[in-house]
Amino acid sequence: MPVTADRLAVRSSRLWAIMHFNLTRIIFPGWLVADHVGVSTRIVRRWYIPWERTDEHLPLSHVAEVIHVRGFFWDAVSVESSGGLNPLRVQGLSKRPARSFVEHLRERLNETAPTPRQ
Repeated sequence: MPVTADRLAVRSSRLWAIMHFNLTRIIFPGWLVADHVGVSTRIVRRWYIPWERTDEHLPLSHVAEVIHVRGFFWDAVSVESSGGLNPLRVQGLSKRPARSFVEHLRERLNETAPTPRQ
């Protein structure tokens, strides 16, 4: 997936998938994409049925929290909605892309946040 100034995409590491014996993630890494509209994931659940994939989208107005779980070698990012149901999660992300994704998304959320009235 191309990365532009308006769009940032990260994918799970194939090395992480090898270390966790996850054949599906080796063949089809999980994607997390942020753009001016919102946050999306693209996850294939089973390697033998790749046409059954889960594409989820969360508009920026509904993003409540961005959680960056730092691991020793790989990180995970979870984007929670204001409703609290079904967060968008991708594990096994390389450290630098995960950090820049979280920073990018938090900057976007701060730009769109309403200013308090006085």
